[in-house]
Amino acid sequence: MSIDDLPQFEPLPLREPKSEEEEQLFYPEWHCFCCGDSGIVQAHLVRLVMPNYDSDHDKWVACQNWDCTKFSDRWGAVDLSNFDTRFKPDICAKLDKISRQDWRTTISIQVELRKLASSKKMSGAKDRTINDDREVWQRKEEIENLSPQQWAGMRKAYLGGNDG
Repeated sequence: MSIDDLPQFEPLPLREPKSEEEEQLFYPEWHCFCCGDSGIVQAHLVRLVMPNYDSDHDKWVACQNWDCTKFSDRWGAVDLSNFDTRFKPDICAKLDKISRQDWRTTISIQVELRKLASSKKMSGAKDRTINDDREVWQRKEEIENLSPQQWAGMRKAYLGGNDG
């Protein structure tokens, strides 16, 4: 058998490629979206299962997502009785999936908002560059550092004549 006899495949991407707009937006790099890699299930996700949950008064919920080790990595030395461990791996996996979908929705909304803002932008307007921002901040600092006497002189030069 020679190499020529082998079939040729295209690689299968692990993730969908991001559009240019999506690349410019924040998207968390967490491994586990249930706990945000903290080991503790995010409070807004806990409330999907326990509507009356209050993270200031109730035990924190341990993340037990199937392949998440952050709880044991960060909190392994703390007695388990200090945590709510009722969220089994299947619940955490569902919460992880919900959170990932929420982030995808957030990104798509942000992309649409940028498109809308761009379409509503005044003609001739452009996005500021880093140098434009630096110049604005420099001018702002210069203005803020003017003395009252300098302000009075500028006022007189601009408006002309006396103050009164």
